[in-house]
Amino acid sequence: MSRDKLVIFDLDGTLNRTDLYSVAAQQKALEEFGVTGIPEADLKGCLGGRPIDYAKRFLPHLTHEDHLRYLERELYWEKVIMEKSCGSFEGIPELLDRLHQAGYRTAVCSNSARDYIVPVLTALHLLDKIDAIQPLLPGLTKVDTLGLLLQREEPEAAVMVGDRIFDMEAARGNSIPFIGCLYGYCPAEMAGSDRTVDCAAAIFDAVQDLIGEPVKAAW
Repeated sequence: MSRDKLVIFDLDGTLNRTDLYSVAAQQKALEEFGVTGIPEADLKGCLGGRPIDYAKRFLPHLTHEDHLRYLERELYWEKVIMEKSCGSFEGIPELLDRLHQAGYRTAVCSNSARDYIVPVLTALHLLDKIDAIQPLLPGLTKVDTLGLLLQREEPEAAVMVGDRIFDMEAARGNSIPFIGCLYGYCPAEMAGSDRTVDCAAAIFDAVQDLIGEPVKAAW
């Protein structure tokens, strides 16, 4: 076990303002499969979940192979639209810098694949501010993948930061504290968080309250 203290972030709705491109990308991809008229609120409600789950929800009449093709098309449109419209939540770059300056390490654990996570972090100019990445793996839940991240990194202490119930469940399933982001896409799901924050700037103090300060600065 290392003496590092690890701050683990969800991506969509926590670091990334996914709504700037994802809703439009979903609409474009769904149109290609003949589906229109799904309320924008329903599309936003899927942000942060496992892609295969919402593919089944919106295209229940299609096969698993069709669901995978849909997700490929959605990823294509996300990359296209992201070139013109993307951004992190206010204060996120400064927060990550402050955490590093204080000696914390940072990670992303997302319900998305690596070929989505890395381009998003690159577009947001955050890739060099993240020390470890854990993507979703086939057949696993976020409880499972967060466990893999913790096993690999072996921090002395860790905290999960997210905006969805999946993130809280992952933290609970791995016995680490959870910070719920009320500025994200599903604030109603954040009841029961160890701490809640209204903005990114408040995350730093919540991290210190829950896992303490690092023994020494890593930088």
